[in-house]
Amino acid sequence: MKNLVLAFAILFSATTSTFAQSRATLQKMYINFLKGEGYETSIDDDGDVNFEADGRTYFIEVNEDDLEFFRLVLPNIWPIESELERIQVMEACNKANFKVKTAKAYATDDNVWIAVEVFLEKPDDFEAIFERSLGVIDYCVDIFVEAMDEE
Repeated sequence: MKNLVLAFAILFSATTSTFAQSRATLQKMYINFLKGEGYETSIDDDGDVNFEADGRTYFIEVNEDDLEFFRLVLPNIWPIESELERIQVMEACNKANFKVKTAKAYATDDNVWIAVEVFLEKPDDFEAIFERSLGVIDYCVDIFVEAMDEE
């Protein structure tokens, strides 16, 4: 029984250590890249990496459970102020999602977020698509806002 408990303790500490290592490694990789591109960075309470570009605050989700998943997010682009507006937002999100590759516009709580989500062969492959991902988010914002203005 002692051996089983010892084996479990070793396995648990190794898993916890790997989890922390993966998270820290991803954070460091994203921060080093962003700093190299001239962005100031910070880590939020969730462990995600924040940065500003063109007056907007983005974050890169740090997802240590799926190292080949990359998610770049522009949160809080449009506050939802009524239930009627929520319906308009859903229609505008649908239009943006239909028109824009890899981007997702969606409502979370009472605000609209836009994200680019992709699977990569290796975690550091995000560097090759980073600028295009920013552009896709900008385009998705434009489509969303245009759809909201049509209402």
